[in-house]
Amino acid sequence: MPRLIDREARERAVGEAAWRVVVREGITKLSVRNVAAEAGLAAGSLRYLFPTQEALRAYVLDLVRRNVADRIAGMRPHESIRQGVEDYFAQLLPLDTERRVETEVFLSVGVLALTDPVLRPAYERAHRDLRDGCRRILALLATDPEYRALDPDAEAARTHAFLDGLALHLVRQPPGGSTTWATEELARHLDSLR
Repeated sequence: MPRLIDREARERAVGEAAWRVVVREGITKLSVRNVAAEAGLAAGSLRYLFPTQEALRAYVLDLVRRNVADRIAGMRPHESIRQGVEDYFAQLLPLDTERRVETEVFLSVGVLALTDPVLRPAYERAHRDLRDGCRRILALLATDPEYRALDPDAEAARTHAFLDGLALHLVRQPPGGSTTWATEELARHLDSLR
């Protein structure tokens, strides 16, 4: 078991090093050599974990999906359903440095997935998880008496597209800029579902 844990920890460390390379230097610099240097590993050691550049890129993409899922799973219950739903959706937006890095990496590597058949399954899984997550969170919102007319299946695609648009606009603004406008728009969107 310790070897498995060590491998998982090393994979995560490599994935996070890859994120730093992408955010600092751009997707074109995401190479085994650059990531190995960033992680403080020999290229051969990195190739042991990720035999191909495509495997590394797929892992980097999947790591974003897993981080978001872990963050949502670790949230504590809220006083109201509405507030909980708003907080869940806020976890999907780049409202702080950590989430901004995740979003930048997801967008950068996601563009490659459009033409890379090795990356496509990881990208499609993340996209499907986000859509399904929107439906599940909206189903939770529909249990609030104020939202009893809400149809989660009908609104999931619109909410997913809305969140994608907010995320894109947030990463286009300068780092450290105010994100209050985005949380206000999220609140307005949820209010419109009543």
